[in-house]
Amino acid sequence: MRAPRAAVTLLLAVGALWLVAAAALSLLLAWVLSGPTVLPSGMAGVCQRCLDASSPFPAVDLVDTVVPVALLIALPVAGALVLVATAIFRGVRRLRATRATARDIAARADSRIVGGHRVMLTRDLRPTAFSLPHRHGGIVLSRGLLEVLHPDELAAVIAHEREHVHGRHHLALGVLETVIAPLHRLPLMSAIRNAVPLYLEIAADRAASRRAGTPALASALLKLGGTVGAHAPTPHRVVLHAAGPDRIGHLVSPARIGASLVPAIALGAATAAFALMAVVVHGPYLSVILTGCRLAT
Repeated sequence: MRAPRAAVTLLLAVGALWLVAAAALSLLLAWVLSGPTVLPSGMAGVCQRCLDASSPFPAVDLVDTVVPVALLIALPVAGALVLVATAIFRGVRRLRATRATARDIAARADSRIVGGHRVMLTRDLRPTAFSLPHRHGGIVLSRGLLEVLHPDELAAVIAHEREHVHGRHHLALGVLETVIAPLHRLPLMSAIRNAVPLYLEIAADRAASRRAGTPALASALLKLGGTVGAHAPTPHRVVLHAAGPDRIGHLVSPARIGASLVPAIALGAATAAFALMAVVVHGPYLSVILTGCRLAT
């Protein structure tokens, strides 16, 4: 992956736009279908005038169904409310977990300057390195790590974690876990959830490679690869670890641009398609809402 940060941005954008496009599909059907009236006559009349004002289709071409049009409008609204409530719940829970992790680290770590950077240095003899959001502690290293890594390897690990902190990768991970993760049963959302953390790690690897060199980073990853998975002291979805999935191949043999071209084009096309559908459908509805349905009177 030649541009991991751009890939993360595009993937999160595709996820968000898919949600908007899914809501647009229901609202689009409300333009072309007609069904039984379930609202009081006065309210039903107002809603119908708003639909007529926003719809680009002639009212005479409606398709009769047994589905109330009000339901087609209520579904995306209800779905949005549920999604927002779920995101708030998961966001609060994630914040509490992050704070609890930060308190736990603070109780067994000292603030030190290592390699020219301020880090939280734990007394753990196992070699571990990870990062929390900057306001919750930032870079966390163990004493065991300092003993097993050479200075150039340590510089690479610190540069990796520094990129996580200063690149605000935890924010992207937070969006992923609060908005995308609840929809993981959908293949697209599951793919996004699995891909984004890997691309965040690759982005941090690129920054570390530029600062400390690829050999030093690859050597550090080899030394850390067998330790973090079995002894991770913190929730994986709260912190970002220096060790993780096999990323050395991306360092020593980056994929050719041609190999990434088709996925990049497909991702860009999906983003454009979802965005276009959102504008075409939600735009008229928003315009009518802002004008108070005056176009229908």
